[in-house]
Amino acid sequence: MTAPLAILALLLVTSLSFLLSADTLAVAVTSATLAAAASALAVFQPASTFTRLARLMRPLFVVALVVPGAWMGLQLVPIPFGGFGNPIWATASATLNEPIAARFTVDFRATMLSLAQYNVIVATALVSAIVSLERQRAAQFLYALVGLTILVSILAIRRAISSSHDVLPGASAAAVTDAMIAATLGVILSTAMAIRALDRLQRRQPRSVKGAMTSLLAAVLSLIFSMGTILICADPAVIVAALLGTGTLIAIVAIRKWFLGFWGIAGAIATASIILVASFTVIPIKKNADLTIALSTQNQPATERMLQDVRPLGSGAGTFNALFPVYRDVSAATVRERPTAAAAIAIEMGRAFLCGLLIFTMVAACTLFKRSLSRGYDYVFPAAGAGASISLLILPFGEDGMLEVSVSLLIAALYGLAFGQSLASQDFPEVVIGKRSRGWSGYSAALRNSWTRIALGAVGAVLIAQAAWLTSQWWHFGAGLSTVGATVASDALTDNEVARAASIGPGSEALRAAQRFTAAAPPKPDELDLQRGQNANATRPSAGSGLTRVLYWSPLRGDIWLMLAAASKPNSSQSAAMLRMSYYTAPNDLDLMPLRVSVALATDVVVRDLEFRDLIKRDVSLVVTHRPALRPTLVAAYRSASADGKIYLEGLISELDPTYLDNMRTRSSRQGSR
Repeated sequence: MTAPLAILALLLVTSLSFLLSADTLAVAVTSATLAAAASALAVFQPASTFTRLARLMRPLFVVALVVPGAWMGLQLVPIPFGGFGNPIWATASATLNEPIAARFTVDFRATMLSLAQYNVIVATALVSAIVSLERQRAAQFLYALVGLTILVSILAIRRAISSSHDVLPGASAAAVTDAMIAATLGVILSTAMAIRALDRLQRRQPRSVKGAMTSLLAAVLSLIFSMGTILICADPAVIVAALLGTGTLIAIVAIRKWFLGFWGIAGAIATASIILVASFTVIPIKKNADLTIALSTQNQPATERMLQDVRPLGSGAGTFNALFPVYRDVSAATVRERPTAAAAIAIEMGRAFLCGLLIFTMVAACTLFKRSLSRGYDYVFPAAGAGASISLLILPFGEDGMLEVSVSLLIAALYGLAFGQSLASQDFPEVVIGKRSRGWSGYSAALRNSWTRIALGAVGAVLIAQAAWLTSQWWHFGAGLSTVGATVASDALTDNEVARAASIGPGSEALRAAQRFTAAAPPKPDELDLQRGQNANATRPSAGSGLTRVLYWSPLRGDIWLMLAAASKPNSSQSAAMLRMSYYTAPNDLDLMPLRVSVALATDVVVRDLEFRDLIKRDVSLVVTHRPALRPTLVAAYRSASADGKIYLEGLISELDPTYLDNMRTRSSRQGSR
């Protein structure tokens, strides 16, 4: 009874992940659901199940599962030796005048969320493998995955047709990309389902003919929808990946039926290799571009700059969005770049990790290919895994959705299905012998049974703790709010700090969000004493300040550095240092420029600094030339500026747009007389 419930849980979490837009919510819900499924399987499954699972969990396979999590853990731990961590931590520590532990990651919370997502992926693969150990359950799971890909393909086709009416074009494009990768896997799964149905028809068992025909029709329907999704999106890399994955599956069928023996296998592999190499001639490849983005059809200037600064251990899993404001172009669209999966892995985890991941995928493809040739009737399951592995070697270099929660769960479920049915019953002698096992073989089987059951129970406990932690950290991860607004709501920015910032830059959209969320989210009871202490000593941000605590974990938050600079004591050296950090961490963020110009012009220490004068000039010119709608904010900055700041701003405006100078003076005098 637990196996069907586990299948239902897997389908539920995978389906919800495609529908939920917030990764935090998707990971939290998935963690709680999989925790229940893993715990139930650990308690109620018979000993033979865990004996077979232990046989599947080869040492190399276990190491491959542990290494990514250990790599992320290494990125998270504080580094006691100076010079080894990312330099941003030392810079933030010097700016805040507070000790901050250095780490390899540039954003602790983003990497923690990525680690939680990886735990969910591993749990999905394990639960899928356990469910798929039994032949009938594996077939049911295959049908369920095919049905899921049909649903995703239908939604993707609907989105692609109505994309012109979408309120959030960036979110719509991301959803279509995720569905396109799911459709690629759907083509492979549908082909496997059709091959299995044809095999059942060839066996000519009267009771299985009707079911086989139904399965065949469903497989053809799924194949039509999946191929339709891929063709509508018209991405050459995805089309080639789908064809090569399906071709691998068909090659296995051909080898089993016609090309028996070593030379037949070698000939089929050689033919497939030639087709693989030839397929790259139909894919437009970018010249003089990094290999990780060579197959992408999108322009990714910020990603290219990040790839030039890749560190050996990466910048931290999930930190691309944190790095993006540092590398983005001022002319970039409001929608963030979506790097290819290979580029994101290289940036966040390092190139060595990317190479290791590709090698493991190739080893998995070869292993499943070999096992599918040695299996009997159920060879289609490992064959589908081998075909998916070939597709997954191409997709990361052309698309970006593979690292999303939804697609990752689907891939994990497919691999669990493939490996769960990759070995036949005769490959499990302990299961065949059963209770008659005596001596060393019996003790060995019992030992393997125990550690796999305990390990699965531990996975359930970790997922429960993870779900609770994600729920408690909901506001810290943004919860869909603006960056400043979410921070203020969660970390209790004091009214004095907001008022100070608002008096300098009243036209800033970020400050309006801050004021709204401060009014809507009163401080927590256990933070009242802390806030009283902050109000008493507002000359610099204390270690307990809400905004400062955010920088302890995410030092690349240019908006937070700007808010701290605006709320600090005027003309202080620390205020200037925090303003400089805002310039360095978000140099081209047009939304921050009005407030940043206001703070800079109101601080004499900043106006008299030659480096700051160049930075102010750049911001003002960008507002005048790229955002004419923000010109009124220059009037507010002019009113709150110091004497030196007003003189400098007048000189800048006279150079950029002399006709606007008189207008700015007139509007400033009118507002001042009110």
